[in-house]
Amino acid sequence: MLPPPMSEPFRDAIVEQAGKAGSRGVAMGQIVDALVGVGHTVESVEQAIWELLASRRLTPSGFVCRIVRRRDAFGEPVQARSYELLLVPWSAEQDRQLDLGLHGER
Repeated sequence: MLPPPMSEPFRDAIVEQAGKAGSRGVAMGQIVDALVGVGHTVESVEQAIWELLASRRLTPSGFVCRIVRRRDAFGEPVQARSYELLLVPWSAEQDRQLDLGLHGER
């Protein structure tokens, strides 16, 4: 069964959350947490974010790198990096940063 289509107010709420930090952007997880806090499901917010990226209503503005430290099954310390996108409302200027100059190159 397909999930119901996103409502425009739901989309607008996501884009509004993404714009809260200006051009720096907001971490995708913060957007998810904020909207889950007002009653939306994690899955619906994540799906909506990816759809908004695909439809060019959101664009990445950078990323956050977190170092996750834990212990493995033998008690040895393990470290791994975790990256999270920073998102902003789509703009032509932000979109141009993603142009890698690969047009026509092979």
